Amino acid sequence: MSKTKKLDIFNLFYSGAAVVILIGVIAKLLEWPAQDLLITSGLAIEAIVFGVSSIRYIDVKKDDQFATEATLSKMAEGIGGLSSGNGKGVLGIHSNGGNFSNDNLSPNYSDSSWKLLEQMDILTLTKDMFYHPSWVNLKAEEYAQLTQLFKKLFDKKLPSKDALPFLIKFPVAFPVSDIDMLELDSAHEISLEEMEILYKSLNLIGTTYLFEKAVIEQANTEILIRPKKDFEIQIFGGESAEVIAYAKKFHTAHLIISPVQYYLQDSISLKEDGLIEYLIAQSNITDEEQVASLSNLLDQKPDDTKKLFWDRFDKITYDPKNGTSYSVLKTFVKSVANFQNRKNGSNLLLDKVEIITDSNEIITRNDVIHFQDEVVYFGIDKEYNVKINELFSSDELSHLSYFEAIIDKLTNEDILTKEGLNLLFNLNNEDTVEDLLKTLNRHLAKTKTEPTGAQLSFVLLCKVFINS
Repeated sequence: MSKTKKLDIFNLFYSGAAVVILIGVIAKLLEWPAQDLLITSGLAIEAIVFGVSSIRYIDVKKDDQFATEATLSKMAEGIGGLSSGNGKGVLGIHSNGGNFSNDNLSPNYSDSSWKLLEQMDILTLTKDMFYHPSWVNLKAEEYAQLTQLFKKLFDKKLPSKDALPFLIKFPVAFPVSDIDMLELDSAHEISLEEMEILYKSLNLIGTTYLFEKAVIEQANTEILIRPKKDFEIQIFGGESAEVIAYAKKFHTAHLIISPVQYYLQDSISLKEDGLIEYLIAQSNITDEEQVASLSNLLDQKPDDTKKLFWDRFDKITYDPKNGTSYSVLKTFVKSVANFQNRKNGSNLLLDKVEIITDSNEIITRNDVIHFQDEVVYFGIDKEYNVKINELFSSDELSHLSYFEAIIDKLTNEDILTKEGLNLLFNLNNEDTVEDLLKTLNRHLAKTKTEPTGAQLSFVLLCKVFINS
């Protein structure tokens, strides 16, 4: 065999430049006149060589990991015979994990092998097929039910149960179907068993996404699953009987109640305390029947939850002449009477309740003068006094009667005892002199009037004797 020699240009430049640099270093040490020229020349040559040699081309092996119909079609071409004694498993694949043999990079398929592929539906992984490897963990009968269910609900085919282990270990990874592709096009009746299988299969995938796009409700003895409308919200049928009854009566159009199957709870976001808060936020406070129903529903809830509902009311204004808002007022009183902290309930009541008087004035508990004596006395020997009717008008002194009338009415309807109602309305004790002073100051500020002589005298006496 003849050999020819060829000059290695890069090696020549590498080595030549190194020689020049070394001579330049020697010249630098010995301080030769051409020392700088030699070093500069050598480094310049090296820089050029390194720059040129940095441009290289490498071979890239493209590994297509996903099987498509085109891939499978190519695999179908040139199907060869399958030897029964070559140590391979089904379809010419080694039994040790499904790898192809080293002596033949392409698997050898016989005609019978290809028919088996077709029987296992491997050649029809198209848009009408749904495949997920997690379902290999389903029992055979469960998978059979799931296959029928997918065909009925989504018009999707599933590979046969026997095909799943082969697909999982197939040398070319088959694409896992996207759960987002599942869409219900109409309502379907399914059994409780089918619903459980559907939930279990989706849970194996690690998602309950389908239930965000569909609603499930009881339809006689069957279960109805259908596409969810934009305004509909799924709630769990295992909530308390009071909550379910309230939802059916006042929110039947958009709250869809699921069957009472507790495995469904995980897929329902609006439940328990969150559902109660939703009902409060969506309640129609102008509907007295709905207000009473929701208040009864909240009776056993914490004070903060009940307050959350009543805070939706700016004021509760009762008109004794025509009974306007009496139903709401009665419901409100009954609710705050059940507060665990009775003081907080009383404060909320005093803040919200208003009454329209015969003169069409709106009053609150703060406008009430709860003082039985006709004269206010000062001094150790009661040497100073002011008449109560000189401090307040007859209308103001009559404010108490409106609240007393409400208390009598509520007592007669057995909402609470009279003593309990007096306590709630803070009428269990008469006003002190300090209370009268506060009421007078509020009255003067509210009416923007100048104090009379008697009122000024009362204020001065309060400052002298209260402070002392």
